[in-house]
Amino acid sequence: MAEGRPGRPARLAWGAVVAILLGVVGLVTYALTHVSSPTAPATPAVTSPAVLVKLSTVPPATFDSVGVSVPGTSLTAPTVLAGQAPLTAQGKPEVLFVGAVFCPFCAAERWPLVVALARFGRFTELHDGMSAALTIFPNTPTFTFDGVGYVSRYLTLTGVELYSDTIGPDGTYPRLARLTPAQATLVARYAPQAGGTTAGTAPFVDVAGRLVAVTSGFSPALLAGQSQAQIANEVATPATGSGTPGSGTTAPPTGQAVIAVANQLSAGICAATGQQPSSVCRSKGVRSADLALGLPVPAGASAG
Repeated sequence: MAEGRPGRPARLAWGAVVAILLGVVGLVTYALTHVSSPTAPATPAVTSPAVLVKLSTVPPATFDSVGVSVPGTSLTAPTVLAGQAPLTAQGKPEVLFVGAVFCPFCAAERWPLVVALARFGRFTELHDGMSAALTIFPNTPTFTFDGVGYVSRYLTLTGVELYSDTIGPDGTYPRLARLTPAQATLVARYAPQAGGTTAGTAPFVDVAGRLVAVTSGFSPALLAGQSQAQIANEVATPATGSGTPGSGTTAPPTGQAVIAVANQLSAGICAATGQQPSSVCRSKGVRSADLALGLPVPAGASAG
């Protein structure tokens, strides 16, 4: 009997260890396999029809008078691609936009892109957006191309918004989408040519394989402190003055900057659509962009 007594506590201790191990394994398995419900980003508001109308009905004379330069303001022109395969979708030239809603430079670039695209078709669905509060140029008003709807007889629009503008529970911006292998290849191939990085370039705009932009055409500072409606008003009726934001001298030439970059993007689209529609592609503003970028000017047209 004396020999059997020490064994029982040992067996009890070993059983307790096994129970603890099984419990730990169970907790680890649960942690690895349990999928909690993610916090979905809030659905952005539909863009005001009044704002969209103003951006879609800019008078031709405004495009022509602004051209591709804004006195006192630096603009960044897109890079012209030569000898590249056309980018197409659904049998038409494709405009590919890759961005992130939190990104202020993406926020700025969407404005002229919306204005340019509205010259070739119409938006059936567009939502408001705003760059992140905790970044440079915070809370820049813009749009989001996540779930965008656009129809045109001349081209297609593919909008890829990689990340949201609100920080999730894990401290990062929730992912909204991923690039397809073909899209990732385009970014890796053309972003370095335009001065961007192979990975992480945003915004990235590929205009049908004719133009590539890897940053906004103007500084997001031109949009600071303004509402979406105010910016749309300035685009519809751009101020003729110029000035440095924050200088206190004159209002920033926001509308002119949007129009000038829209003319550049329009020139790239025209190069892909066979200069159609002619009312846009033969306009003075687009012809000025052709000459500035080194794109072919339509036969019989001049920048005069």
